[in-house]
This record gives sequence, structure tokens and C-alpha cells, in this order.
Amino acid sequence: MGTTLVVNPGSSSRKYSLYCDGTLALELRFEDTKSGFEMCSVVSGTKQTCEAVDETGFTESFGRVFEEVDKYLFRERVGKLDSIVIRVVAPGTYFQQHTVITDEYIEKLKGLESIAPLHIPIILREIQNAKKYFKQAKVIAASDSAFHRDMPSRAKEYSLPVEDAQANDIHRFGYHGLSVASIVRRVHPLIGVYPKRMIVCHIGSGVSVSAVKDCKSVDTTMGFSPTSGLPMSSRAGDLDSVALLEMMRIKNWRPRDAETYLNTSGGLLGMSGGESDIRRLLDKRAQKDDQAIFALDKFVYEIQKAIASMTVALEGLDVLVFTATAAVRSSELRALIMARLEHLGMQISVDRNNLLVSKDGVISVRNSPVKVVVMRTDEMGEMAQVAQQFE
Repeated sequence: MGTTLVVNPGSSSRKYSLYCDGTLALELRFEDTKSGFEMCSVVSGTKQTCEAVDETGFTESFGRVFEEVDKYLFRERVGKLDSIVIRVVAPGTYFQQHTVITDEYIEKLKGLESIAPLHIPIILREIQNAKKYFKQAKVIAASDSAFHRDMPSRAKEYSLPVEDAQANDIHRFGYHGLSVASIVRRVHPLIGVYPKRMIVCHIGSGVSVSAVKDCKSVDTTMGFSPTSGLPMSSRAGDLDSVALLEMMRIKNWRPRDAETYLNTSGGLLGMSGGESDIRRLLDKRAQKDDQAIFALDKFVYEIQKAIASMTVALEGLDVLVFTATAAVRSSELRALIMARLEHLGMQISVDRNNLLVSKDGVISVRNSPVKVVVMRTDEMGEMAQVAQQFE
């Protein structure tokens, strides 16, 4: 099965995993913790170790990854690195497939930098680093929207003239597909069946709610770009287009200015007056901070509405899954979201919910018509599976 390096770049973190013959051998994570930068590593299942790094160490993380991977391959006498697979978040039908990265692919990606400014510049830098440090390795793009490629047209299309949508490739592409696919792949052992109708709530820095029927995507909240859909950490989510045009007129913005504003000044950050970390917002909420109360109430309300709307796409619901960092770590956030959903057949156990922090398991009561599940996402493992398609 060969040796694969998985690269998952984000706006505030860089994650790297080395797989040897399908087995996870080495993990490296670089993160901006707001109080400083750190690197954490795990070698072959040993205890995690962390160390502080400076900002250069964070932005130039690939150089350190090269050293650690090279050291591991030499020590274990594994040989060369066969492939590198990189998570790609980019709008466009062209990018809705997993593929080997070519010069043409890179040029098309460069043309979309302004549409996904939190993702594409970092992705391009990681592609450049992969080719620089591991010249012999095949570099593969794992599309974050491929899972949603075959959504029905009623979910995929906007209410635009068909000729304009086709000519300009304007469709709802959806994202977090690798995360949702990893849940679909692993949910059976946890609950004993492959659910026919499942909703996956991915709640991290980015937020989306996806409807999955018979293991296939039928709808999702994110659309043309990863800025769209629900409010997120600093992304505004859906906004009336005329309201945005009015803001652009008043502030004399160019399109790039508006894109930056939507990506970096909205969501929890904007609504709370400067705080995007859900844990700190929950603490402030407990202290009766009005802006934190408002920001979280709006955030939770939009997620609740999205969950309810996805039951229409599925014509019912069997399983609701909470995944990604914020949803998995915070039992309080899950409880807030579940507070208005009992009429849909979802009832959680307070004790089970409180016990499951950063662990997988079922939090619904035994007789709940809909199972409610907490599962850690496995985007890295999903990407390693993608790389196997190109061996």
C-alpha cells in the first residue's frame, strides 16, 4: 500500500499524518492557540508531546515535517515516500474530484484565490512545499467537495438563469465532504447499522450541516464557497446579497475587500464583538455577558434551523451526528443545539452527553426515535484512503 503523507492545511492549524501500508505511523500538528504557536507530535501510538514554536515555525511548518518524516523513514527503514495527499477546498466543477496535481491544476487553483482566501493561498503553499521537499513523491488533491458532487439538482442549483449558471460554473458545491465521508465510512461499527437517513453536523472553525441518504449526500448548507451557509468562527455565512451590495456602496469596497470582510469579520467573531472561540464564549455566557449570549443564541438557532430543514431533504431522520472539534469537545454546545429539536424525535441523555467529551458514542436516550451520536472526524484517514486510489 506504500507510504503516504497526508496534509490538511487550515487557517489556524496545519495537520500532517504519515501512513505506512495503511497504518498511521506519525502525526504532527501545528496550531495557532491565540496564546502562542505550538507543535504537537505522536509517533506510532506513543504519548503526544508538544512544544512551543515561533510564528515562522508555524508558517514554515513543512520544513519541520520533512525533517521528522525523513527521520522516521530512515529509522524504520521504510524507504522513500510514495505519495502526498493534500486537502483542497475550492469552488468549481473542476475541483469536485480527487486527482493527481498537475501544472494545469495549480494554475486553475491560483485563479480562485480571492474566492476562498482562508484556504487557497495556504493550499498553494503546501503544494509548492510538497514538490520542493519530496521531489519523487506523487502529489494528490483530495477534494473537499467531491462527496457532494452528485447532490440532486434541487439542492445543487441556485435560482439563476440556467445558461448563466452553466456558462459561469455557478453551483452549490458544498464542503466538509472529507469529514462527512469519514463519518459515513465509520458509523456502522458505532451504532450497528448503516443509517438510511443521517444528518452530519460539522462544527469547528468552519460549520456545516449535511443530509446523507443511503450513504450519499443529498444536501448541505455550504454552497458555492466555504464562506456560505451557517455563521462560523469568523465567516459570516449566508447574507442577503443586496445588504452586501449596500455595505460595499457605503464603504466604497472592491470585491476583494467584501470577500475579506465576509471571511474574517463575521460569524461569532463579529456578533460577539471580538471573540471567535466557542469555549471562551460559553464561559462569558455563564457570566451573563450580553454579546456572548446573543452570539451563541444566533449561532445555535441557525444550526437548529439547518438540522430541521435537512429532515425535509431526507424525508425523516434516523441518526444525527455531531463531529469536528467544537461539537466533539463541548457537551454544553451540544445541549444548547438539542434544546429545540425534541419535536423531531431527538432526545439526549444529560449524563451520556456530559460523559462524552472528545470521545465517540451515543448520547440519545435508549428509546429516542432518532439516535444522536458524537463522532470524531477522520479527515486524515479519509485522505489516506483517497491516496490509495492512485497507487
